[in-house]
Amino acid sequence: MRELGEFLGWFTVVFFSLSFLNPVVKYVQKTFGKTLLKKEALKKPWQMFMKFIVKNHKLFGLIAALGAVGHFLVQYSRWGFVLSGVVPAVLMLLQGALGYLVSKAKKETKKTLLLVHKIIAVLMVLAIGTHLIQMG
Repeated sequence: MRELGEFLGWFTVVFFSLSFLNPVVKYVQKTFGKTLLKKEALKKPWQMFMKFIVKNHKLFGLIAALGAVGHFLVQYSRWGFVLSGVVPAVLMLLQGALGYLVSKAKKETKKTLLLVHKIIAVLMVLAIGTHLIQMG
């Protein structure tokens, strides 16, 4: 059971990280895209990587959220309530709900929801880091 809990935790971290790369690759593309695309050796790999991340962002987020729920259930059955784990789990579920709302929002509210979605992502990095440090 211990191994399953650890696996699901790291599984969640991997898929959250892949999802988190979406705004990172968009920023890199916006800021350095013209420079990257001039270098023929980087052009094709970069475009493939960026397309893979952007195309699968929602899927990665969904898988991360499901992994977090599984991790929570397994670990709760072993350890009970651990605040440092509940905080990122709640943020992960909130993040999923916000992501869904962003995808369905009208133009007027989309910008605000997207900003909150990005802020929650950064808070999740901090919360997950805190959880990993505490649980050692």
